Amino acid sequence: KYYCDYCDIYLTHDSMSARKAHNTGRNHISNVRDYFASLGHDTAQSIIDQIVMSHENG
Repeated sequence: KYYCDYCDIYLTHDSMSARKAHNTGRNHISNVRDYFASLGHDTAQSIIDQIVMSHENG
């Protein structure tokens, strides 16, 4: 099972297509937007920078 922290739900099918469908859904996108907005700009930017660095360093 895949748990989405932003939506506080488990996806019943742990497949790439199910995750993609969930992650592109309106409710998920809204929950992600609300989460990062609640952190404040500086904290959100710091998290984004960490994610980018981890992908660049592979």
